[in-house]
Amino acid sequence: MKVKQISDSTLKITIKLDDLEERGMELSDFLIPQEKTEEFFYTVLDELDLPMPFRESGMLSFRVTPKPDRVDIFVTKSDLDQSLNFDEFTDLSELGDVASMTPDEFFKSLEQTVREKSAPDATAVRHLEEVEQEEEADEEEQERYIYYILEFPTIEDLFTFVGTVDYPVEESELYKMDGHYYLTVLINVENRSKQYPGYILSRMLEFTNDTKLTRPALQEHGTLMLPIAAIEELRKVPTV
Repeated sequence: MKVKQISDSTLKITIKLDDLEERGMELSDFLIPQEKTEEFFYTVLDELDLPMPFRESGMLSFRVTPKPDRVDIFVTKSDLDQSLNFDEFTDLSELGDVASMTPDEFFKSLEQTVREKSAPDATAVRHLEEVEQEEEADEEEQERYIYYILEFPTIEDLFTFVGTVDYPVEESELYKMDGHYYLTVLINVENRSKQYPGYILSRMLEFTNDTKLTRPALQEHGTLMLPIAAIEELRKVPTV
């Protein structure tokens, strides 16, 4: 289970389907709001180290987005509990001339006042929907590409690998760190089969090693030697 703070008012909680099953929940449980679902939400929140504003908030809005391997829960902090204070209604002046109202007019005026004071809650829900749409767009963009980071002990190993690349490469970078060379290789996997990323990796590993180093680590600690089109540039270098 992972939590990510998207904004001051919104969290994204990701739960794998296996974790969901262990908690006695199924995707169908989220289709119809029920007490079991609400208890699940707040149990999850209790387990997480939430930022203080969320722990102090008296009302939260939830939105569930099922994925093939997980469930994303967007949690938005509502301002309704802060803006709607029923003690204010002990002074009914803001409702108008109560004495001259019929019961029907009184309740309509009360309903309108409550609606106006609860407007921040509707705003929170709209914000949550916008955040979800942005997240889905980002995920779709990420799913189009896969980054591979490859390690080469020597420059000869690097040039040997470059000579074997006969598949499309979207972009590549060359770094040097601690005497080793590293290529970051970006592959476009859109409209490819699910097996394609594994196939490309197996092709690469015939001539190089995968590494646990991340691109941010290379950017921080390594030396960037070729920032763009590294494979294409290396192909231009004459080798014996």
